[in-house]
Amino acid sequence: MSTPSPLTRHEGLAEVTSETRATVLNLPRLEEQQVPYIFEGTAFEIWTRIDGTRTESAIVDELAEAYEARAEEIAPEVHACVP
Repeated sequence: MSTPSPLTRHEGLAEVTSETRATVLNLPRLEEQQVPYIFEGTAFEIWTRIDGTRTESAIVDELAEAYEARAEEIAPEVHACVP
């Protein structure tokens, strides 16, 4: 069984981030995307942790601790947000 790799972002993303949200545009797919992705709330918390150093399970563990929730409750939402 292999060790999970840290999650990374694709090259070519344009991003504007504030304290509570991130607006992301995939420049290589600009003609297809047209509208930026906006991450707020939990999606923003997940997005900010996709930094090339954390695995999906590490993000789940961090969010479970931050929100005082069980990892099993957090895992499906994190999994839905990552490629």
